[in-house]
Amino acid sequence: MKVADIFGGLIGILIGLYAIWEGTNMPPDYIMKVGPSFFPSVLAGFLILFSGVLIINALRGKSVGTVERVKLSDKGVQRGLITLAATIVFCAVLEPVGFMLSSIVFLVFMMALMGNRKPWQLLIAPPLVTISVWLIFEKVLNLSMPAGVLADIL
Repeated sequence: MKVADIFGGLIGILIGLYAIWEGTNMPPDYIMKVGPSFFPSVLAGFLILFSGVLIINALRGKSVGTVERVKLSDKGVQRGLITLAATIVFCAVLEPVGFMLSSIVFLVFMMALMGNRKPWQLLIAPPLVTISVWLIFEKVLNLSMPAGVLADIL
């Protein structure tokens, strides 16, 4: 597991650095002083931090578990690949469909994929989370989210 943790940590650090670098290309916000790159940069910073912790733990010999061969028949690998595909689809439909609808569908799908089959949770949690995030970004931070097909309503 040591090599896998070091490799995974390095990938996490590179992704975090790339996200911060891309964030520098976003326009600054002179009114609120918190531009569109603030939250992605904070999340990227946490990714870098925790990836560093993963590497340090691996080097200290505190890695847990073993990695044999990665098999496509493994349920965890299948779930990871499905998650990757769902995220790519979510990003592709975000602009035309809009944040609200695509996020609700994405969250319902991900909750079901991860094993949550309780109908009331699948019906209540995704809309509440999506509306909360939308309200924070649109109304508090004044950062627009793609409206998509709901442009006339929102």
